[in-house]
Amino acid sequence: DTGKVISEKIFNYPPPHYVVYEFIQLKGKGAMHSSKGTAVSAEEMLKMTPPEVLRFLIMKNKPSKHIDFDPGLGLLDLVDEYDEEERVYFGVEEEKKGMKDLRRVYELSQPYKIPEKLPLQISYRHLATIVQISRDWEKILEILRRTGQIKEKLDKDDEERLKSRVKHVIYWLDNFAPDIIKFSLQETLPKIKLDDKQKEFLKAYLDLILSGEWKAEVLHENVYTASKQSGINPKNGFKIMYKILLGKESGPRLGYFLTTLGKEFVVRRIKEAIERA
Repeated sequence: DTGKVISEKIFNYPPPHYVVYEFIQLKGKGAMHSSKGTAVSAEEMLKMTPPEVLRFLIMKNKPSKHIDFDPGLGLLDLVDEYDEEERVYFGVEEEKKGMKDLRRVYELSQPYKIPEKLPLQISYRHLATIVQISRDWEKILEILRRTGQIKEKLDKDDEERLKSRVKHVIYWLDNFAPDIIKFSLQETLPKIKLDDKQKEFLKAYLDLILSGEWKAEVLHENVYTASKQSGINPKNGFKIMYKILLGKESGPRLGYFLTTLGKEFVVRRIKEAIERA
């Protein structure tokens, strides 16, 4: 109200329209308060979230409605949602019901300029897996080339986009990612004990790898085939693979994870497990 009076009486200028706005709050924790230990600073939000995605979170919501920000697994969903709307904006995918004012929201989300073409999209989920295998830039590029997700040579805009996402994902993993998503690739075979049926599973899975396609979906489905052939529960088949690679019973989606590691490494590890475990 004071600003309205100053605008009218002192500057003789019509006051701006009054806009009611709400706060950004942590999902499931309510409004952020540093005194209660439920605060995430704006600086931290920008370190874990690409600026265009954070702007998208704000632009897609009404000013009068509070915004839920989830710094955990919800961040992966937020980036996925942004990427989907970006693909629709550039005509790569069909617009879905509920995508209101998509073009304007996307344009206002850009901190610098509106891209002339669809930017390189490597999902946060996949990058979260890759950077836990290696944080070396050249190694990251090597993995993405091997899995067919990038060209041999990136243009300047795509390289900057990828570097930005890698930087933000690393900060998120180090500071906010839940333990369930974290893992450490074991450079040598972990100390595990396998029974005869488990070894039969690995032999069957190895045969399928060597004779079939090296594709994420195929590698994932091969676990079910090898489990059936060896007479074990598929859940145990997945656990065995995670154990010999990570030293624990769970990890990222197996098919994509294996393609990221590379065929040579995976084959060598399975053979080693059959012989030594």
